[in-house]
This record gives sequence, C-alpha cells and structure tokens, in this order.
Amino acid sequence: MELIKNYLKTIDMHNELINLSDVEVLMKKHLQKLPFCNIPVLLGKDISLDLSKIIEKMIDNKEGGYCFEHNKLIYETLLFYGFNVKALFGRVLLNSKNTDVPKTHRFTLLIYENEKYLIDVGFGFMSPNEPIKFGSTTTKTTLNTSYVIKETNKDSFELQLIRNDIFYTLYSFDLHEYNEMDFEVGNFYSYNHKNANFVNNLVLSTIADNEIRSLRNNTYYKIFPNNKKEVTIKTLDEFTNILKYDFDYLIDDKEIKHLFENFVILK
Repeated sequence: MELIKNYLKTIDMHNELINLSDVEVLMKKHLQKLPFCNIPVLLGKDISLDLSKIIEKMIDNKEGGYCFEHNKLIYETLLFYGFNVKALFGRVLLNSKNTDVPKTHRFTLLIYENEKYLIDVGFGFMSPNEPIKFGSTTTKTTLNTSYVIKETNKDSFELQLIRNDIFYTLYSFDLHEYNEMDFEVGNFYSYNHKNANFVNNLVLSTIADNEIRSLRNNTYYKIFPNNKKEVTIKTLDEFTNILKYDFDYLIDDKEIKHLFENFVILK
C-alpha cells in the first residue's frame, strides 16, 4: 500500500517489518519524527480517521496528531506487514481514582510468538517508545522510565508508568472487540466536547532516545536522562521560536498569535 510506504519513508524506516525488534525501531522513529499535537483541533479543523486523511495531515502537511491518528497509523502498518494486532480502547485516568470518564484513548494489542504486547505511540510525552509486554515484569524504555501492565480484574488492566520508584496509572482498558465506529465516537468527543482535554489545552510533544520535548499551554519542558529544563513562555516570540525551531511546526503568524492569545497567556 503506497500510503503505508510513504509514511515509512517519511520516518526513515527503510527495512521490512518482520519481528518484534523491527516494531520497536518503528515506534522510536515514529515518536521522534511525528509530533503528538492537538493544534489543528484548537484551530477549528475537523479530525478525520480515514487513513488517507491521516497520512495527508501527519505526513504531507506535518500537522501532527493525537492517539486516534497515531495509533491507527501504527495499527494499519503492522496489519499490512502481517502482524497479529487488535485495536483497543481505554479510559484516560492520569492517576485519578475517578473512573467515570469516557473511553477516549485508542492503542494497539500485538500478539507475537504467543505473547501479548501493548503498542502505543499516541499518549503524548508519556508514550512508551517500545512494546510493553503483558505480565508482572516491567519494561524499561527511554530516560529511566519503565512501564508495567497491571491486571486489576479478569480481562481488566491498567498501564502504569514508573519513574523514581513511583507508580503512575495512565489509563485503564480491557481486551474487548472494538470497531472503527467506536473510535469515531471517541474521536468526535475529543475534538468537540466542551470538557474534552484537547479542546481546552494546547499540547505538543516529541520523544527521542535521550530527550523528550513537551509543550503544554504556557509551559515548555525538555526532559533528559538525569535532569529537566522548564520554561514558562511569556512572549509571542518565545512561543513562535519553540514551534518553528524546536518542533519544526510551521503554521502562519495569524494562527500562532491565535494560539498564544487563547492557550498560552490565558493559562
């Protein structure tokens, strides 16, 4: 499929996808090259889950995307190369005990050599950059961060991030069957509902082997293996430079000013 091949070429993935190591390389390149971003939402654009539209938005126009786009792209790519994958749906908790939240997070289950792995390149700066194996053992990824999948009840799970021996629950999920219309509903909520996180906050991030860059409203983080740099954005010029030079995110000055006035200086 030309769409998939265009995507792989863009992220400098030139080898065939054959084994689990190849999947890990794919995830790392994807997270480094394609930003997690909701700027199109804040600019009032529709978010289509048609694969050709995702490719156009994320690859051709370099606008980034959020979980429904990132993880559908990974899912379709793994499916294209013959991997045993299943699309899953979760409730974002962010360490909250309140589970009365809608399902708004898409990700992928990979079954490889009779073992189950979680594949997620769409959880912003907290995305794991390699497959997370189901079970009690932790998977150490980049920047001294580990992940573990905790089974809470039969067929119910939580993905937990571990940093400095502190466990942080990202989201809960099950292994039920979901279809594209389920994701369409969750996606519509995510970019339309007045209470949705992506309607009310500016988020932009990329993940490299030794550095995470994360922008949320007026705060910009650079996270390294042993330290973190935090900048509070105060001027339009600062914001413009971060978008253009740190993220290579190119939009016109009018759009940058709109974002700055509504989601940076007001936060």
